[in-house]
Amino acid sequence: MNIALHGLEDALGVRYDGRGQIRGSRALVRYADDWVMFCESKEDAQAARRQAQEWLLKRGLHLSEEKTRVVHLSEGFDFLGFNIRHYPAPNTARSGYKLLIKPSKESVCKFKERVRREWMALKGQTVMAVLKRLNPIVRGWANYFRIGVSKHTFETLDYWMFDRCVRYVRSNHRRKGWRWCRSKYWGQLNPERADRWVFGDKSTGAYLLKLSWTPIKRHVLVKGAASPDDPALRGYWNERERRKIEELPPRLIGLVHGQRGRCTHCGASLFNGEALNRHHLHPKGEGGTEEHSNLQLVHLYCHQQIHNTAAPAREPSDAKATCLSRVRGNSHARF
Repeated sequence: MNIALHGLEDALGVRYDGRGQIRGSRALVRYADDWVMFCESKEDAQAARRQAQEWLLKRGLHLSEEKTRVVHLSEGFDFLGFNIRHYPAPNTARSGYKLLIKPSKESVCKFKERVRREWMALKGQTVMAVLKRLNPIVRGWANYFRIGVSKHTFETLDYWMFDRCVRYVRSNHRRKGWRWCRSKYWGQLNPERADRWVFGDKSTGAYLLKLSWTPIKRHVLVKGAASPDDPALRGYWNERERRKIEELPPRLIGLVHGQRGRCTHCGASLFNGEALNRHHLHPKGEGGTEEHSNLQLVHLYCHQQIHNTAAPAREPSDAKATCLSRVRGNSHARF
């Protein structure tokens, strides 16, 4: 989609200065086939919509009538899981409005539904099984939404998660009182926080993460037209990749540092948008351990190639061609 929609900004009259800042009355934010056009008036927004439709038709594409609409920022809209909306703030903002980007209601409902299904499937299983299954979900959701105004949402979901923990405990120990349950499953398990209501396994010290523990960190835009292919900006891109390491589970951070942020199979950056897998140099089925010396962090597709002896290894120079082939192979898109 990035290739198919290349040039859309120029066609819609979006302009930037040398520092990459918008100059003009229009702005475009796009991720693959999902995009938002910002205009200063309703009339201009409708004109931009017509221009986009004409530009897309030349490429055999079209706008989805069901999903394309013109709204004012005071009404708000959902984009990539976030809700973007202007809220009245007469006492704190010069314009009288403040733009807040929060997790959308739909995203919160989907998170609850997914976690609810997991809790139901985990009934009767050990606490360690619960933590192993839920912690990656909690960590991933919080890391994705940490760039927005999400603190209140995180705290609300923590209360909801506490209720699910209580249901799980009461279901497994129907004849035990609340004091016994609290003593067995809750405590100050996180040594870095003075929180006595952390759910986990006291015998091992493992605990369930809370979303509110994830610090809010705003996304930093790429400077101007900086390209990862520019050798002069290698240090700049390495620094951006280093920041992504913080989003990984603690047990993987050491692997990333040891590999200098690179996939050991293809040599490309680990942070190219692909899912990451742990590769055991000595297979677990043959007695391999979980020690760092036996583990490597690789891309999902690289991991599949490693275990498929018929597939040739990806070379660093072919990383871009491989990514392009995946785009072509996954041509289904919605507009």
